[in-house]
Amino acid sequence: MITLKLDKSLTEVFEWREQSQLVCEGMSTAERMNYIHRKAQAFMQRHHLNLVTMNSHTKINHYST
Repeated sequence: MITLKLDKSLTEVFEWREQSQLVCEGMSTAERMNYIHRKAQAFMQRHHLNLVTMNSHTKINHYST
């Protein structure tokens, strides 16, 4: 049997992903998108980021803090 040792940061990502899936369980697609959008905006504000994103229709959305 092969055992892989996972880096601590990768383990944290897996834990974050599992927690996010549990939080979003039962949400509609629109609710999940809104939740993720709110979390991303809060992250950008906390870290003083000014990012430009594009939606699926290639319309540019400017997000600033």
